[in-house]
Amino acid sequence: MEVSAALAKMQAELMCPVCLDYLDDPVTTDCGHNFCASCLHMSWKDLQDTFPCPVCRQPRPEKRASTNAQLARLVHLAKLLHSPRRGERAQGEERRCEEHQQGMSLFCEHDRELLCALCALRPAHQNHRVRPVAEAAAHHRQRLRGYLEPLRTRLAEMQKLAVAQDHQLLRLREDAGRQRRQVAAELARHGGLVQRAQEAALRGLAGEEARLQRRLDAHLGACADYVSALQGLLREAAERRVLSAGTLLSGAGDLQQRAERLQPPAAPPLRCCAPPDASLPPLGTTLCSITQRFRERISLDPRTAHPGLLVSEDLRSVRRAGKRTRRSRSPPGGDGAAQLVVLGRESFSSGRHYWEVQVGRKPAWAVGVCTDAPSGKGRRRAAGSSRRWTVQLQDGEYLAGAVPLELQDKPAGIGVFLDYELGQLSFYDTRDKSHIHSFTETFAHALRPYFCVGLDCAPLTLGAGTD
Repeated sequence: MEVSAALAKMQAELMCPVCLDYLDDPVTTDCGHNFCASCLHMSWKDLQDTFPCPVCRQPRPEKRASTNAQLARLVHLAKLLHSPRRGERAQGEERRCEEHQQGMSLFCEHDRELLCALCALRPAHQNHRVRPVAEAAAHHRQRLRGYLEPLRTRLAEMQKLAVAQDHQLLRLREDAGRQRRQVAAELARHGGLVQRAQEAALRGLAGEEARLQRRLDAHLGACADYVSALQGLLREAAERRVLSAGTLLSGAGDLQQRAERLQPPAAPPLRCCAPPDASLPPLGTTLCSITQRFRERISLDPRTAHPGLLVSEDLRSVRRAGKRTRRSRSPPGGDGAAQLVVLGRESFSSGRHYWEVQVGRKPAWAVGVCTDAPSGKGRRRAAGSSRRWTVQLQDGEYLAGAVPLELQDKPAGIGVFLDYELGQLSFYDTRDKSHIHSFTETFAHALRPYFCVGLDCAPLTLGAGTD
């Protein structure tokens, strides 16, 4: 029996880890693993830059493996040893019952236990299915054959996923490198920025890359453990096929249970997202280029206008109708019916966009963006009731949301720059391109330009001052 088990182990070692059959025209990689020449070629078929070992994933720059003639001769000898006649002799090996000293020629399917004729007569096995060892062994050999193909499929899928993860890691590194170069180039164009800002930006990108690396390394480790477990099951299944009937049936149910419990690890979502410090507000000449490249011709949407507002025919100007009332100190960005709000017709859910608003000497106003998601009952929300990000003048004080701003000069025009993917909304004084404030947010809904006029009758106009 020991000779049979040793033979089974030797035959398992001569199996290709890709096709799980005897090695055909065996080749050996630099890392010491053996494959069929055709299987190794197929695993590298769609690769161009690096060619990892299908077992240990060790990368190599070339499609190179050494022909192993000695291993080919061992495979030939193993095939001769695994002949039908030797299989019949293995089937003839019989265990004896320690209690009754009779041959254990029966197998209880319920308890997964070998029995002699006297053991089978015990009350404990009266209602169980008991059949001859040869019949039970044939049945379980057939079941083992059924496990092989699903396990091979799962192994191939995980190996393909591992290759895809390798490529994804390379792409993530390239993305991080490209963002690093962009940040460095932007900072180089503005030599007046302090060194601390540059270090913080690069440190943020390095941390993001390290975070992604850790997540991917953890997933690759889980995939490697899963592949190793699959290979172990396949190797065990291959070994058990050539064992004697008694040895085969002694653990017939355990392999199936372990194969069914084994689940592949879930792939984590991976995306290189630049941290807030990795992007600085555009300044000077950079802002001038942004205004030319991403300028939008925004127009007003009369359908969203407060009943107390008058929108011009060209949809580029809005003012309050009627005379100023005692509620003149109501905040333009506050809640309630006093909001004299109108939204832009345009809606942004991606990309970069820039527009300008002339506020002149108005004593109260608010400019920015807001979400325009439908309400829970399917109706559009009232203008201004959704979430918003604004810069405003209220009771003589400039605010970014609810945060006070210290501005040296009173801006007559506000430039708004939205970078949706980066999650950044910046405001500028159109006169000298000076930065006023930036919001950093992960936007999840479409955004629309937001305008709150205030209770005075001066107009709020879209476009540059020369428009």
